[in-house]
Amino acid sequence: MTVATPTDLDLRTALEPLARRLADRISFADDDRASFATDFGRWRFRKPAAVARCRSSAEVAEAIRFCRKRGVPVVARSQGHTQSGQSTTRGLLLDTSAMNRILEINEKELYADVEAGVIWRDLVLATTKKGLLPPVLTNNLGVTVSGTTSMAGLGVASFRHGTQADNAIELEVVTGAGEVVVCSREKESELFDMVRCSLGQIAMITRVRTRLRRVPPMVRMYTLVYDDLGRFMADAELVMDGTTFATMGGICSPAPLGFRKIGDGLELGKGMIGFAQWLYPMFLTVEFAPGAEPDDDQVLAPLSPWRRALVQDVTQLEFARRMEPMFELWKLSGYWEKPHPWMETTLPWETAKEYIETILANLPPGALGAGGHVLLWPARTSTSEVPLFKHPGGKQVLGWGILGAVPPEKLDEMLTQLDMASELSIAYGGKRYLSGYITFDTPERWAAHFGDQWPRLCAAKRRWDPDGLLGSGFIQYS
Repeated sequence: MTVATPTDLDLRTALEPLARRLADRISFADDDRASFATDFGRWRFRKPAAVARCRSSAEVAEAIRFCRKRGVPVVARSQGHTQSGQSTTRGLLLDTSAMNRILEINEKELYADVEAGVIWRDLVLATTKKGLLPPVLTNNLGVTVSGTTSMAGLGVASFRHGTQADNAIELEVVTGAGEVVVCSREKESELFDMVRCSLGQIAMITRVRTRLRRVPPMVRMYTLVYDDLGRFMADAELVMDGTTFATMGGICSPAPLGFRKIGDGLELGKGMIGFAQWLYPMFLTVEFAPGAEPDDDQVLAPLSPWRRALVQDVTQLEFARRMEPMFELWKLSGYWEKPHPWMETTLPWETAKEYIETILANLPPGALGAGGHVLLWPARTSTSEVPLFKHPGGKQVLGWGILGAVPPEKLDEMLTQLDMASELSIAYGGKRYLSGYITFDTPERWAAHFGDQWPRLCAAKRRWDPDGLLGSGFIQYS
């Protein structure tokens, strides 16, 4: 199930006849190819032999069948928000950004049908006008519905509504054999299960039908600060077990306290490392209609934060787009263009506190670069049923992520730190989130990650991508 490794010239030569079929939708130009040579992580680079901007599932299928006959690897990509080269290839890159139509917003049955290239921001802008929202939104709305459905898609409402992949109702996909198939829980259910959260390894998603929910127009945002992770987690359990709050998220925030000595001896400017008191802000929301504002003291009464930092009211649209000012600052500061492999993991509730405090004790303030931060997201496991979204199990888990950006000269140091954090999280029973910095390089590592679903995934790969065309070898099967 492996693809031979032809030279770049061989790949380009093999793809040239496709230009006669796709005309202006395929490009061999160096500038076009260079713009897709890396992903959001900006530390792995593979320039595609060509870029195809298909406009329909039929064109996607034609391109995949063409590549299958010639042994050319294929990867689908729109916004490229992966961080380990998952959306790069030396073969044909299928840019889905031109497939960007919102096909239907069904207000009665509460779903939206969208093409592969539709980004969540555009869907949110359309649905909020009708008093509707997708149940789960990631912090970054500039990614595609199809992309996060193929990854999982986690957000501050996941403890209520699972992943974005859980909220997919129906998918149109093109398999590695070049067949267009519509699948759902009721129709071609095995394909439906294996496409969600498999990173485009089994089939390329060309259309998603995703759930919507009716929402009140307003959101009250509460920012609570904890000086103890155990207390944060205890209150998070209360939030998850109750029905008051619509969303919950958190971060680990350092309060720098100076420098401490490390090792023996001390030279000027050496042997010292920054240290901090870590705080744990929790972000909660209550949805409401004007005239039915929540009673702050009543809704917060069960919780025991160190401080109430901020209470404010915003519209549903403003809340959904709350991170966009930060993203603009990142772009202006240069953070967006720096290497930023992110390490995200879901931890067993019982071991999460010890693991996180161990990592934070050795993470100096500023080590993640300007704009870097550390995420916390508590969730109940019962809200997700997607077989390939792997988490540690138990009643609840604690998601945690190091989201940094560093200059290229600091990249190797950062990757070493992320490797250690990743391996330790696995030792503590954690499961990695696969959009980030992933270095699993053997079938055994992948088998350990997918656990009891590994044979099922391998069987799906053989069935629907028999020549191992899709996914550019990211997952190692054999």
